[in-house]
Amino acid sequence: MKSSFTKFLNLLAGAALLAAANPVWGEMVIDRVVAVVNREVITQSEIDEAAQAVKRSKMGSPAAAALNPSADPSEPNRSLEHDLLNQMIEQKLLQQEAKKKGIRVSDGELELALKDIEERNRFPSREALKQAVSQESVPWEKYMEDLRNQLTVLKLMNREVDANLLITDAEIQAYYDGHPEQFQLPEQIRLKQILIRVPAGASTELIERKKGKAEQVLAEARKGEAFERLVNEYSDGSERHAGGDLGAFKKGDLTPEIERAVFSLKDGEISPVVRTDLGFHLFKVQISPDVRKQPFEKVKKEVEEKLINEKRTALRQKWLNEVWSRSFVEVK
Repeated sequence: MKSSFTKFLNLLAGAALLAAANPVWGEMVIDRVVAVVNREVITQSEIDEAAQAVKRSKMGSPAAAALNPSADPSEPNRSLEHDLLNQMIEQKLLQQEAKKKGIRVSDGELELALKDIEERNRFPSREALKQAVSQESVPWEKYMEDLRNQLTVLKLMNREVDANLLITDAEIQAYYDGHPEQFQLPEQIRLKQILIRVPAGASTELIERKKGKAEQVLAEARKGEAFERLVNEYSDGSERHAGGDLGAFKKGDLTPEIERAVFSLKDGEISPVVRTDLGFHLFKVQISPDVRKQPFEKVKKEVEEKLINEKRTALRQKWLNEVWSRSFVEVK
């Protein structure tokens, strides 16, 4: 529970502006401006505090820190600071854009988001959520501000980008046809069966007669008689009216004696007589590429979601680049 919640806090810590440094021991710290975004600034103290928040979350509990005494949370990480600065610039641009377009998050929407966080992370009460936030060294007021900013950006993206998002059936079909390797099932075979049933408690004589009948049918099949005709004439199985078709199977689906008999066969071959509790079986194997591929209708929704996510990411980045290009951004 804490892990997923910590990730959520990381997102807010990395995406939103954190509070600037306060006076230390009575001396006023002179902050350095690291970026200007239109008429707003990002300071070094904001970068430092965001970086410390991320590092604290990576360090985890005091016990985790004790297990890694060589880790120094104060050690600068230029790559992290660079990433955080870019995130902060983007957040500034998006918040400014939302303000220009009059996009706001109401108290009711904020409350719904808090309830969703509590439910997903199984917090029994608002107080439990506040305690978890406090344990991550984030003031509640700052957490609420960051959450509202995040929701505002989501509303902006939904209106400016997602409202125009459309994936057609033709695109879904094209992806399915063009990426067959992504929809492969484990090795499968399709079986047709002739069952010569042996009743429970049958005498040895009856069992031998049934076995002889099965071997006779096998001989006819191997001479070239149509398997479907033999099914219709001899099989006692309930699937007889479907031409003996049992469906598709992968390894592990069948009893060991049947599996040994059928998975060594090639396409169109017929198994030896196989004895089970039901009686004597003959199986004809069909191996087809279609048998090993998930049906389109079964994976259509999954493919659609994948394409939507990919297109959403591309469109959002394109739109963000356009916002960036018409803005004044200067990194000091």
